Amino acid sequence: MDKQLFQIDIKDIRNMYFVGRNYIEHVEELHNQKPEHPLIFNKPVSTIARDYRIPYPAHSSLLHFEGEMVFVLARDTDMAEGSEMLVGSGIDFTARDVQNIAKEKGWPWFEAKAFRGSTVISDHFFKCRVSDFKHLSIQTTVNGKIRQKGSYTQKLFSVADILTHLRRVVDIVNGDILFTGTPSGVGEVKRGDNIEAALLFQNEIKTKLTCEVD
Repeated sequence: MDKQLFQIDIKDIRNMYFVGRNYIEHVEELHNQKPEHPLIFNKPVSTIARDYRIPYPAHSSLLHFEGEMVFVLARDTDMAEGSEMLVGSGIDFTARDVQNIAKEKGWPWFEAKAFRGSTVISDHFFKCRVSDFKHLSIQTTVNGKIRQKGSYTQKLFSVADILTHLRRVVDIVNGDILFTGTPSGVGEVKRGDNIEAALLFQNEIKTKLTCEVD
């Protein structure tokens, strides 16, 4: 195993934070407004797909994938250039039809985001210097076809920006993880589809996950 790769125990995850609308092209493809600050929501840990099989949500008929970079947080996370963080890949599955209705009515997104198996996280995480985040990218494929690719530098808000905003509201604790937003190219998946989300460093895959929709 690559000496820069580490495993985390899902049982140790405390809180999961997600950032919406963090790539401008994704904002535009869903006809949303560009945010002025990080748009953060959370999901319960019970949504994690532990066997990489995603049960199609019974309350939806339009399931979308969203591949993302996922960072491991700690109470004393330091964003100094020489500091290191663990980063992996993840998928935030979304019941898009349910979300569209919620957006129209001004309702919370809970049922659109927080359903069984809606959160997928890579087995391994890559240890990366903060100063090297600029070399990170995320790539999502569906049935072998590349559907998304986005670099860290394309994000509207950096991890440092997001952490500053989060810490105004909550206390970060050891075991928290942060999904940092999805690039453009999100789309529908159906039963039987295989989805892969890979974390790349200087265009080389460092860790990835593969899951299947049931």
